[in-house]
Amino acid sequence: MSQKGVRTLMKLRIPSATLKDEYANRYLDNLAERVKNGVTKDGALKELSAEAKDILLPGWNTTTPKKDVLRKLLISEPKALKKLNDELVAKLNAIPNAANRPSDKDLLLIFGYEKVFNSSSKSEAYWLSKQIDSNTCVYCNRQYAFTIEKGNGNNKYERLARPAFDHWFDKGSNPLMSLSLCNLIPSCTICNSSVKGSSKFDLSTHTHPYVHETGHPDITFRATLTTGTPPEWTVAIDTPSGSKEERTVKDMNLLEIYAMHGELEVRDLMNFKDAYPAGYLKQLFDDVLKASKLKLSRSDIYRMLFGAEMDNSHFLDRPLSKLKHDILVEIGVLKK
Repeated sequence: MSQKGVRTLMKLRIPSATLKDEYANRYLDNLAERVKNGVTKDGALKELSAEAKDILLPGWNTTTPKKDVLRKLLISEPKALKKLNDELVAKLNAIPNAANRPSDKDLLLIFGYEKVFNSSSKSEAYWLSKQIDSNTCVYCNRQYAFTIEKGNGNNKYERLARPAFDHWFDKGSNPLMSLSLCNLIPSCTICNSSVKGSSKFDLSTHTHPYVHETGHPDITFRATLTTGTPPEWTVAIDTPSGSKEERTVKDMNLLEIYAMHGELEVRDLMNFKDAYPAGYLKQLFDDVLKASKLKLSRSDIYRMLFGAEMDNSHFLDRPLSKLKHDILVEIGVLKK
């Protein structure tokens, strides 16, 4: 499902109104039922207090409960979502009788991601990953994160692979956002489990994949040659000092991860450049475009030559597209 918008490293297209509505329609009623009636765990009913229900589901004890709060929790974009979450947490913590205030564990049972996306059928997680439609890990852009299903006839599918969903706001500390659409970030297993894990990210300190702020600097990859013997190519990542981009790159260990690509993709590009006269690579790019009998676009030729996407709105479609783009700008094949 394609959605228009710009995607660069760590940025996703903002969910469309259609996707938001469909997401809410799929999960709102069941969430309201759990808020109203609780859930069974280990043979015991875990239920929220009446005061907590009044906050999350006004009119819960009537035939027409108001689900607006829960709907907003499911589909709000990050800034509005965080503001709503903080307001609700403050109200829940202000319940006079401490025994009636739900703990984070209580709320996580009710709003639990596992209730929906870790079910034995796997169908919901696969449905969502197809809607978000990101071919590579949003955090690192190094690994494909395809959603792969195998048809078995009669509209039945064997589900083979999908991206992991990282909770950008960690669900342990923010259980009300456990099911929020914009808090489920498609990523590779390495970034989700080994690198980010349960790290606490915040909008004031880190870049969010669904927050597109005008005027904010992008990160830039740069090739560097070590002074060792023999010298080796490695990768530097330029970010403005003290910026959210710098903090995100640091906490996602992207400098250490991308350093491994210096002697792979970066070396190949630099060797290609050094093996031919200045401007040859760009001339080859232009010549192939002119000679093509298929009326291919510049993006098509670029993809054929470098195995990456040229347009920043498609960087997440192929691994290492952002890295290759920046290096090719650095050596003069592309204009910035």
